[in-house]
Amino acid sequence: MDEDIQKQTPAAAGTYEKLGRKTFWLFVFERSQAAMALLGIAVLLFVLQGMPFLKATPFGDMSRYAALAAWGALGLCVVIFLFALFISWLIYINYVFLLDEDALKIKRGIIAREDHAIPYRQIQDVDIEQDFSFRMLGVSRLIILTAGREDEKEASNESEGILPAIDSALAERLQAELLRRANVETVKEEK
Repeated sequence: MDEDIQKQTPAAAGTYEKLGRKTFWLFVFERSQAAMALLGIAVLLFVLQGMPFLKATPFGDMSRYAALAAWGALGLCVVIFLFALFISWLIYINYVFLLDEDALKIKRGIIAREDHAIPYRQIQDVDIEQDFSFRMLGVSRLIILTAGREDEKEASNESEGILPAIDSALAERLQAELLRRANVETVKEEK
C-alpha cells in the first residue's frame, strides 16, 4: 500500500514538485485583474467612439480622442497582462514541495527565498479548502496545522504549511499520506 501511495504522490520520489498547471493559470488570473479592467474600459471606449453624441460636442469631434484612449487602454492592458504572466510564472516555478523521509518540505519565494520543513511529528491536522472558483477549476488549498500553530485557520495566508492551489485528487492523496506519516511518527515517539 505504501508503494501505491508513493506512485500516486509525485513528490514522494525525493524530488521537489511544482503545484500543477492549473495553479499557474490561477496565479495568472489573480494577478491580471487590472488588465481585465482595462480591457473592459477599452471595449467601452471602442463602443462609445461610434456614438453620434461624441461627434457633435462643443469641443469638436471627440470620437478621435475616444479611439485614442481605447487603443491606449488596450495597449496598457496587454503590457499589464504580460507582466502578470511573467510574475505568475516566477512565483509558480519557485513554489515547490517535497515529501521527504522525516518532513514535508516547501520552498517558495522569488527575491526572498523561504524554505520550510514541517516534521511529520508536528502535524496535527491537514485541511483541504475549496471555494467556488477552486471547485470550478478542480483545485484545492492544502493547509497543514502543526503543534506550534493553532491559529492557522485565521492566518492561513501567512502559514508556512500551505500549498495554495493543487489538483484536488493530489490534495486528497497528500492529505492521506501526511496524516498517515504523522500518525506513524507519533506512534514511534511514544515507544
